[in-house]
Amino acid sequence: MFAIASFLLAFGPPCILYVWLVRAFPGAARRRGRVLGALAAFILVQPLTYLFVVRAHSAVASFLHLVLVLVVITVAMTTPALGLLATGSWAYGARRRRRGGAEPANSIRRRQIVEATVGTALFGVTGSAIGWGIVRGRHDYRLVELPVRIPGLPRALDGYVIAQVSDIHTGEFVGAREFDEGLALVHKARPDLVVVTGDIVDFDPAYAPFAARRLADLPSKDGVFACLGNHDHYAGASAIAAALRAAGVEPLVNAGRVIRAGDGGGFALLGVEDIASLRRGGPGPDLPSALASVPSALPRILLSHQPPTVDAWAGQVALQLSGHTHGGQINPGGVLTSVLFEYVAGLYAVRGTSLYVNRGFGTVGPPTRIGVPPEVTRIVLVAA
Repeated sequence: MFAIASFLLAFGPPCILYVWLVRAFPGAARRRGRVLGALAAFILVQPLTYLFVVRAHSAVASFLHLVLVLVVITVAMTTPALGLLATGSWAYGARRRRRGGAEPANSIRRRQIVEATVGTALFGVTGSAIGWGIVRGRHDYRLVELPVRIPGLPRALDGYVIAQVSDIHTGEFVGAREFDEGLALVHKARPDLVVVTGDIVDFDPAYAPFAARRLADLPSKDGVFACLGNHDHYAGASAIAAALRAAGVEPLVNAGRVIRAGDGGGFALLGVEDIASLRRGGPGPDLPSALASVPSALPRILLSHQPPTVDAWAGQVALQLSGHTHGGQINPGGVLTSVLFEYVAGLYAVRGTSLYVNRGFGTVGPPTRIGVPPEVTRIVLVAA
């Protein structure tokens, strides 16, 4: 389903855009070959710029890729309405032809003007929404309160507070301002423990020390722990992990720690490697290795960046904390991500394991959020 949806998103909107252009603009209709060539080049350039961003951390490629992604998102959001507009116009013309033979030239021209005007207006509305997401939406941080029952949790830890931050994507569009806005909510949460569930940086490892220092300064009685995400591997996992350790944030890479052992035995905090490490010769997520580092009788809370990993070990941990999806990031109405992802945002029950998917702190790709405000999660553990 994901592959089908990705294919439709990659090629569907450009096809609809092509139909609208040649129907609404006579000049485009006379140059169909050039229009097709331009759209094909546009489709091919996107993955090329993405490779430069991931492999070379190129600032120029990053800017070009950002522009392309903003255009892609605008087209993708507009083309459903654009397709309906073109279909309605075609149906109207076909009806006129059935009733009176060939459609008069002045009628055709009026329909073209209507299609061009309405279509351009639709692009304007979509562009305005994306602009709002850049200026306001991505700064609309929310503190989400989440009580979770943990079987076997000692009574002494009933009400224990974990603050979860995920998908910071520190980089060109997530810096000091965003950290100040979002991390203020961590202070407000008054956590006993802070966890970061991956994608600490976007692509450039040079931002890792800044992010690590800001995270290490958060108020937390029992420390700050993190797992790595796919973007941390794009940037260089060893550099990100080293920056975290140097600042005092402990990365859990297929490892575990006992938290509050003095309070009835405490609980096990586990962290697994991200799936992306497999493509770079890494071990990938390995829960058995993490479990081997803690006593087997303790209740378990797991940090795993990508939510679908829960399917591999559901029932073996009480709670999995994840991110990765950004809740769709641009997801008005929640329609698109329900097709692309099984676990989008919020709390899920998966065969004995509670899975919570954080909507994320920063942005990836276009620096905008629509319908999906960034969040910090205040998780309150409840003794079951």
